[in-house]
Amino acid sequence: MNAAARRALSASGLCAAVALALGAAGATALSLRQAASDVALVGAEAQALQAREARFRPRAGRSPSLAPSFVARSITLAGAALQQRIEAAVASAHGQLISSKVDVAAGRDKSRIALSAEMTIDEKDMQALLFDIETGRPYLFVDAFEARSAQGAGTPALRVSLSVSGQWSRIP
Repeated sequence: MNAAARRALSASGLCAAVALALGAAGATALSLRQAASDVALVGAEAQALQAREARFRPRAGRSPSLAPSFVARSITLAGAALQQRIEAAVASAHGQLISSKVDVAAGRDKSRIALSAEMTIDEKDMQALLFDIETGRPYLFVDAFEARSAQGAGTPALRVSLSVSGQWSRIP
């Protein structure tokens, strides 16, 4: 092979190598662009989930107790703590407590405390209230629940009757 043919072959090989490198770089750039788009989509989904999760976090101003029961010196103090817990849960769910009554002598179990409450709350906030009551601590149990449309106003508000109960543990 003569020198001119070798140079022409070498130049065409070099052009092919450059074209191959440019093609690989273009494919990598497209792949990175798709990955960046996927990351942005996942980030947006994560923000949406965090916004939903924020509705179900323990509300500010409430010190979340890790005890499964109301720990107090007397059952009357435990009843007061139960009432405060429900008042805070209703307020944080944007409801309005109308009345509540604590029953510290609920049934045969001397360590059981109960509360009956009447409130108004928007239908959309009801799930957050029940989630707060049933997943928070001290543990509470919904014994009775009745919801009906609130009179007048024409809003999606509900009038809710709710009975909850929990356990009391004496401070030694």
